Amino acid sequence: MMPINADLNSKDVLDVLYDSGKPLHEWGKAIDGMPLLSARMGGQKQPAIFITAGSHATETAGVHAALNMLEKLETEHEAHILPLRDPFGFAGVQYCLSFAAHRPVVVSSHQDVIEYLGANATMLWQHDAVRIFRLGRMGFVCNEHKAGLDSFWDMFVAVGDLAIRRPDILYPLRGQSIMLLNPCMDVEGAGENQRCWHGYLSADGEWLHLNRMLGRDDAAPEVAAVNAFMQTIRPGLTNDLHEGNGSGFWLPLVKPKENPQRVFNMAKAFFDYVNLCGYPVTDFAEWLATDRTPQTTVEPDWMKPEPRLPGLFWMDTLIKGEGHNLSTYAHLFGTAFGTEAPMIAPLEMRVDAITNGTLAAIKVWEENDIVN
Repeated sequence: MMPINADLNSKDVLDVLYDSGKPLHEWGKAIDGMPLLSARMGGQKQPAIFITAGSHATETAGVHAALNMLEKLETEHEAHILPLRDPFGFAGVQYCLSFAAHRPVVVSSHQDVIEYLGANATMLWQHDAVRIFRLGRMGFVCNEHKAGLDSFWDMFVAVGDLAIRRPDILYPLRGQSIMLLNPCMDVEGAGENQRCWHGYLSADGEWLHLNRMLGRDDAAPEVAAVNAFMQTIRPGLTNDLHEGNGSGFWLPLVKPKENPQRVFNMAKAFFDYVNLCGYPVTDFAEWLATDRTPQTTVEPDWMKPEPRLPGLFWMDTLIKGEGHNLSTYAHLFGTAFGTEAPMIAPLEMRVDAITNGTLAAIKVWEENDIVN
């Protein structure tokens, strides 16, 4: 596997792709013009396999794992790897501010960022330490440093609540990107000024992000690139590599109407590797206690635990009214397999489990070992 690099940036990812020697295809460009590239590998067998990561730039381990697949995935199926769905946010706070300001911005700390925005941007709203600014045509959200994912959740929930209750405040940002700055500073690979979490306010005022808007005509350019891929390749298996809340690994999977045992077996193969390594698994009670998305204050109807396998949750985000994420969208074409790794865990652990657990799941899918 490629060396673990907590400081991996967007240019590094592109360099790995260019140096891989694999045929590359550009599916679109990010808002700053950076290409969204996939590498073609594997054989000719259909349907194709799709591996992707990085729709949330703070989730560095999934990007590492996708790059590992360039060397580790051995398959007769046509395979495509698009390792970074948000190269803009992955490039870091200073880069995003400079793009919005149309001039170089130099900041060396989170406090510098707050002071820069206070002096150069228009503040649209503030509550406690959470502040929303407009700089150029983009939104930026700041918060005080908090442990774990608390800073992220404060910002994410605040914007979502304003979008519903006070849409007038966010009106100047409609149709624009809204970046959450330094949301996960305690996370290895997403430290101070390393990443921006990329949200998006639709023209109608919906608070979305780059793992939403799949299949929509008004999708952000990064999402439109993935739309183009899905419609062109129509993969039989989509692996979307994420990280999130909780102290262990968990899998939010779409339960197929036909042969759900196949996806169950894929999940079991993933957790067999996790358990073999002695890595933690998040049960449903812990997931529920650490998740702060809307509608999860009581047991949600859009996420249900699988009693036979701890860490496996059957998911349907369409019930929440949020539209397709990549897993539910991929389900329209074939099998969807999405990971969640504990962001608070060491980066090396997260990369190892996502890489090798996903490879084990892909083997089960390839074997087509369906038990009715």
